[in-house]
Amino acid sequence: MLKKILAIGFLIMGTGLLCTLPVLAEEKPGWVFQIATGTAYNFKTPLLIEQDGEEDISVNAEYKTRAWSTVAPYYNFKIGRWKGDRGLEFESLHHKIYLRNKPDEVQKFQISHGYNLNTLNYARKKHGLIYRIGGGFVMTHPETEVRGKKNEDDGGWNGFYISGVTGQLALEKRLHLTEAFFFTLEGKFTASWARIPIADGHATVPNAALHAIIGAGYAF
Repeated sequence: MLKKILAIGFLIMGTGLLCTLPVLAEEKPGWVFQIATGTAYNFKTPLLIEQDGEEDISVNAEYKTRAWSTVAPYYNFKIGRWKGDRGLEFESLHHKIYLRNKPDEVQKFQISHGYNLNTLNYARKKHGLIYRIGGGFVMTHPETEVRGKKNEDDGGWNGFYISGVTGQLALEKRLHLTEAFFFTLEGKFTASWARIPIADGHATVPNAALHAIIGAGYAF
C-alpha cells in the first residue's frame, strides 16, 4: 500500500514538474501512438458473488493492483487522429485487480490477466495540457476459486469475456524532444461495471480507480 501511494505521488509530482517546462514542439496533424505503464489506486466498491445453491457473498471490496508483479504488467496504449487541438482516440488500459479482503468462502479472486478498459476518447489541448473524456467496454480474464470451485479458462475467447462498461476522465502533459517524439505523464480516473463468470455462478465487480501513467509517444 505504501509503495503504491509513493509511486502515485511521485508521478503526480512529476506531472506538476512537467507543467512548468516549456513545450519544445507541437504535434504534426495526423496520427499519434502512445505506450505507457503506471499504477492505480482502487477505491472500495461493492462486490457481489452469486453461486448456484449457495448464499450470496457481499463484500465491500478492497483491491490491490500489483502493477508489475506478473508476466502481464499494467500497461496502456493509445492511437489517435489529431487535427488542430482536437483528437479522437482508441485506448486500451490493462488494469489488474486482486481482492485483498477475501471472505472465508473465497480462496482466490483476481482479474489479473486483465480488467481491461477499452475506450473511445475525445481529447483536447488547452493551456499546454490535454484533457480527455472517454467511454467503452470492459474485457476481463477472471481467475477465481469460490467454495473450492475454480473457474475454467476455456470459456469466452481464450478465457477473455466482454463483461461491462467503463468511462474515464484524464489529464495529460507532454514534453516534446522532437517534432514527432515526446514523453508523457497522465492522471486518470476510471469508473467501470463488470459481470464475470465464476464456477456455478457469476460475480458483479464494479471498479473505481485513480491511475498514474508514464510513457512515450510518436506522431506520424
